[in-house]
Amino acid sequence: MELKKVGEFGLIELIKKKVFKCTNKIIVTIGDDAAIVKSFSGKHLILTTDTLLEKVHFDLSYFSFRDLGHRALAANLSDIAAMGGLPITALVTLGLPSYVSVENVLELYAGMNLLAKKFNCPISGGDITSSPKGLFITIAVLGEVERNFLTLRSKAKAGDLICATGELGEVHAGLELLQKGKKNKRIKFSKSLVQKHLTPQPKIFEAREIIKKLKPNSMIDISDGLASEVSHITQASKLGAIIYESEIPLSPKARQAGKILNKNPLPWRLYGGEEYELLFTIPKSKVKRLIKLSKRIKLTLVGEMKKERGVFLVKQDGKKERIKRGGFRHF
Repeated sequence: MELKKVGEFGLIELIKKKVFKCTNKIIVTIGDDAAIVKSFSGKHLILTTDTLLEKVHFDLSYFSFRDLGHRALAANLSDIAAMGGLPITALVTLGLPSYVSVENVLELYAGMNLLAKKFNCPISGGDITSSPKGLFITIAVLGEVERNFLTLRSKAKAGDLICATGELGEVHAGLELLQKGKKNKRIKFSKSLVQKHLTPQPKIFEAREIIKKLKPNSMIDISDGLASEVSHITQASKLGAIIYESEIPLSPKARQAGKILNKNPLPWRLYGGEEYELLFTIPKSKVKRLIKLSKRIKLTLVGEMKKERGVFLVKQDGKKERIKRGGFRHF
């Protein structure tokens, strides 16, 4: 069977059924943002890994090696954030084509170090190999989470409010500006408009604060787009959801990019991946706490969990339509 026929998440489900997992030390396995392993310290260990492949996840025509290093580590740290944890250390594997220089590699690590220092996540090893076709970066991060802080995507409840951190759409807007600007030099924009695409910030500290103050029932990071992440929560929790178009937070920079490119920014908010913001659900009884916390962290109510299966969008005119899963897909 061809990969494209089963799709990325269909393939993951098939792998999930085949792999060995018969041990009581593994608490969370394939199907969440990271694996969770029992520890003897009153905490659980978190294991996550991500790969960035040239021409699939990034293009060196507009990515500096420093920004690329930052971006690669951010993807893993965002998974740690989604579980409510803190990183311990990282391992980095590089596949290097002949056109990558020593200076390029050192710049790559300089970018990683910026985030490693910020989140106390030292890089303690890895592997380096030659790559015949393009650059690839695989990073694995070990983290830990207190047992009462562990937050999964599978524990949402019917009636929960769906909340998001930050403002959405900027990452995909930045990508389109970079791609269109590469082809059409007349498209003018400032670097700050695309900076979130180049150097996204994982929300580790924000996740800890949200869990401490709100105790969300479920949480996930927005790495594949809002619509996709809501779908992940509904499927894992065996529920449905309604999202309100008017409530989805839109970055001012994404709005500006929409004007430059003459495009509707709504698809960027719904389907733009690698935002690394957080999506979480809380009981309605915690709205006052949410409002109080939103004075320190940008938080927005975007929808509600429902018993009826399916994910629906209530548009500005009040009409309701089923929304496709969307987001980034490898197959």
